[in-house]
Amino acid sequence: MCNAYELGKRGGSFPSRVKAGSIRELLSIDAFRLIRRTDKAPVITSEGELVTMRWGFDRKGLGPINNSRSDKLESPMWKEPFENRRCLVPVAAFYEWSGPKGQKRTHRFTSPGDQWFLMAGIWEESETLGPCFSMITTAANSRMEPIHHRMPAILNPEEADAYLDGNMRTFAPPPEAIQVADAPNPLIKKKPPPAQGELF
Repeated sequence: MCNAYELGKRGGSFPSRVKAGSIRELLSIDAFRLIRRTDKAPVITSEGELVTMRWGFDRKGLGPINNSRSDKLESPMWKEPFENRRCLVPVAAFYEWSGPKGQKRTHRFTSPGDQWFLMAGIWEESETLGPCFSMITTAANSRMEPIHHRMPAILNPEEADAYLDGNMRTFAPPPEAIQVADAPNPLIKKKPPPAQGELF
């Protein structure tokens, strides 16, 4: 959690440090694209630049670590990037699943008003993979709690500035920050229609 999110056409406001070119690039995205672990996606650095990074820190024996828990950020794995390399992850929508195996429901979360979510993130430079980011997760709010016990750390533009400056260490997204609807599972690839056989 979170293991899949979308890029796509969204509006909204951004922290003042985000450079005009970075905003134009985000607002120019038209087609929706699903982002999974190890995919590359745009991230806003503390300098306001939009940089493409791989989703997931590389840790030997653990595979790609795409999420970092807010209550573990003082641990050796996360402490240094949390102190020195914070970022924002622009997200058009994100997914979560609930229910028993084989009968899971897919939930798609969006921002009221079709605005970009700005998720708290951290990043590091990998010698073999280049820049990699991890999304911070926090305790679920009342909107998320019936579905999952954790959620991404969603920031409003004012919080985003404080976060990037290193002045924010706890996260509590309000319930009204998200809206949710059932959705088709984006991880299931649609089979192409069968080719029509010749009649004669």
